[in-house]
Amino acid sequence: MMKLNIQMFAFNSIEDRALSEHRGSALLMKKDNGKYSILIPVEGTGENGSTPAQLDKTAIGNRQSTSVEGRIENPQKTMPFFLHRDNLAILEAIKGETHEFLRLLPDFTGFKFSGSINYMANNTDVGSLEQGQITITPTTSDEYVENCYDLVEDTVVITNSIDEVVTLVGTESKVINVTTNPAGATLNAESEVAGVATATKGEGQVTIAGVAEGSSIVTIEATKDGYASFKRSILVIVEPAE
Repeated sequence: MMKLNIQMFAFNSIEDRALSEHRGSALLMKKDNGKYSILIPVEGTGENGSTPAQLDKTAIGNRQSTSVEGRIENPQKTMPFFLHRDNLAILEAIKGETHEFLRLLPDFTGFKFSGSINYMANNTDVGSLEQGQITITPTTSDEYVENCYDLVEDTVVITNSIDEVVTLVGTESKVINVTTNPAGATLNAESEVAGVATATKGEGQVTIAGVAEGSSIVTIEATKDGYASFKRSILVIVEPAE
């Protein structure tokens, strides 16, 4: 009896390039210059694409059920994120507004869509992180874009850790070192209440100095030509000198 050559029925092995980490995936929003840049870091980008509703058209005498395609569904998109002063400031500035968004994939393909954006803070349980959820209600259907490279603008990023809260006594001062990627970004610093604390920019650093008892938010912004700007904020608490 003739034996079958199993090699005749073997397919070439195809390595699926999609079996990769999600590094490079992001949610971007269109800015005034017409480019898309990262909105905030999110833990998920929501679903894109849509499927039609399934409508039953089975007659009473049919032995097998049959269906037809119905209206295309375009559900809300939800994206989890971490609750933080910097993220909340960005979302507060645009909540309830309609914007153009881009879900960017690691190979620079993506999906464009428009929608109104809102957010909520999730319940916090013992042992869990402070998280929230962005909700985008689509006003257009998703549009697949094969090449997003020329649509996006990278963001200059502050790469070192910066304290979220700084406590000063009297007229004490503290130097905040700032490193950026790419290097050589221009730094700006502003104190919300200059009568409580001042913020002075320098080369690769910001100096915060106490003025009077109270609190103020100091915002550090990094800018560079050809890049979207990036901000970090610090709550400065000035205690009275003894």
